[in-house]
Amino acid sequence: MGCDDGDCKKVDPRIPVLKQELADLPYVSAHLPGIGGTIKARAEDFQVEEVLPYTPCGEGEHLYVTLKRRGWNTVDLGGALARCLELKPQDVGWGGRKDKRAVCTQTFSLHIPQTAAMDNIKKQLQQLPVEVLNLQRHRNKIKAGHVAANRFRILLSGVGPSTIDQARAIARFATRYGVPNYYGSQRFGIAMGNIDRAIALLNRPKKTRGARRGFMVSVLQSALFNQWLSRRIRRGAFGTIVSGDLAKKTDTGGLFIVEDTAEAADRFAKGAIVYTGPIFGYKMMAPGDEAARREAQILTDNHLTVADFKPLRAPGSRRPAVLRPSDLEIQEADAGLTFSFTLPSGAYATAVMREFTREPDGVAEESANS
Repeated sequence: MGCDDGDCKKVDPRIPVLKQELADLPYVSAHLPGIGGTIKARAEDFQVEEVLPYTPCGEGEHLYVTLKRRGWNTVDLGGALARCLELKPQDVGWGGRKDKRAVCTQTFSLHIPQTAAMDNIKKQLQQLPVEVLNLQRHRNKIKAGHVAANRFRILLSGVGPSTIDQARAIARFATRYGVPNYYGSQRFGIAMGNIDRAIALLNRPKKTRGARRGFMVSVLQSALFNQWLSRRIRRGAFGTIVSGDLAKKTDTGGLFIVEDTAEAADRFAKGAIVYTGPIFGYKMMAPGDEAARREAQILTDNHLTVADFKPLRAPGSRRPAVLRPSDLEIQEADAGLTFSFTLPSGAYATAVMREFTREPDGVAEESANS
């Protein structure tokens, strides 16, 4: 049950209920026929290109290395870069985790003095099985979240050209109304074993929580968010604004509590705002009215309180609940259909693709696509 690391001796009663809900997340385009198919039959079938929010200025103590790789997860590749260039682990930065079973273009920052010979750096990088695309200097380290968007190109295999009209019907729906901004199942690990570890973390003394505490806290927060969003969809409230929703302005990012639902619904339909869901924490900005009651019920059902997140050092935040892919295009390919689209930082391509395949994404490795 995911407790092989000694974190738990018996199954916490919260775990089976939470796992069951996460295993049966609803689809918002279920009124349209799905097309089936398989993503990631090969690593080459899933390509992602990271887009930074700024262009390196050309000077500074940090060397930005843009590379293309496959068969690596982000953390392991960051460690390999540090060893290759004899750096401390903290001297390597990246904006978000990317898929292991994929072809990824990603930028890392390396804290290397400007006096270091570039020829030597290039020679050392050649030791790694990656393709170095660009080297540029900048003044600051890339930190988690320093990603503007990710561009995806995904081959959906096992489907014929006759399904393209069905696929494009779903695409039109997704572009107009959006899809649930679920966290991908890869965050929860094989057989959702990370959920066992995350729940066990709540009962462990602070000194024994280990180096992966931060990640396991995020697993718990992600699971609760998916549970909250799943319940909202089942209530038929995915495409509507409810009283007290904590909405986000899509142009400025400003947050506000909805009081006039009719006015907010019009702005929501136009894409000017999006309602947000809870990334629970002790400092999280809370909604009001009905929205607040729904979020409180999630904590109650999981025998949690906001105060439980303080010893975990989890302040909390808000996450847009509706994901609208941009530049969504579908083309016929020899082995199936090719999907191209762009998503904002933190969103999962599998959250989009599951609306087409109607199958769990089934990806075991961690990938935030952030």
